[in-house]
Amino acid sequence: MKLLLMLVALVAATAAAPPAKSPKAAPVRTKTAASSQSLFRQFNLAPLWHLHAKKAEAQTMLGCMGPQYRRLDIVYKQLRRDGKNPTVYHVEGKSRERERIMPFRGTITLTSIRKVKPEVRASDFKALAHYKVTGRFRLTESPAEEGAGVFTGTLAMTFSHTAVGLTYMPARGEEFGFMTPGEGATFTSQWASAAHPQPVKIVWASNFMDIAHTVMDRFYIGDRGMHINPKYARVGWNRYWENEEWWAEAEEPVL
Repeated sequence: MKLLLMLVALVAATAAAPPAKSPKAAPVRTKTAASSQSLFRQFNLAPLWHLHAKKAEAQTMLGCMGPQYRRLDIVYKQLRRDGKNPTVYHVEGKSRERERIMPFRGTITLTSIRKVKPEVRASDFKALAHYKVTGRFRLTESPAEEGAGVFTGTLAMTFSHTAVGLTYMPARGEEFGFMTPGEGATFTSQWASAAHPQPVKIVWASNFMDIAHTVMDRFYIGDRGMHINPKYARVGWNRYWENEEWWAEAEEPVL
């Protein structure tokens, strides 16, 4: 009888006792995330997007906009990496579509970075490693300008870390004038404004002439000595090689 009473008391005590709390797992930062943050701090990508300094090179990033693929020029005149967050870059620049020149400012925010193997290797180009970066951006045209709007979109880029710094692996020429695209930065965007709420699709890139045929149908025509399709030449692509400094501020007249 005593044994039975002891068993009943033990069962009752066990039922009344609060369930044991399992230890809460401490948040663990993944190795991949930590590695990405380290790379964001290590690499300042601003020089890869900035206005080129060499007069012999195209001074701006080229792009196209709208269903007619009208030519667009984009230049980032000032780029500064945020002092506290290495994934954020503050940008000021200008865009040009035909005679419309608009100043803008905004931010580029990087979301991922990882080491990759290049699809094409060039024997005369030596790199310590190659990387792929993704991000997003928002660039707001000056509200003081009539018809000002906002560019919003995503960034995809590949670049190389070499012994002398960061650079893009150049495109490679092949037979019949074909080119194998090199590395570069591509900005895929939509533009809209209060006066034009219907979004306009836009793409611009640091190496746009290398990838134009992937963005526009039959951009290049001809088997040998390829040239730009006349239907694109009519919307501004007949003068893409012009290197006028349209983004420069007008000089004040000397009195």
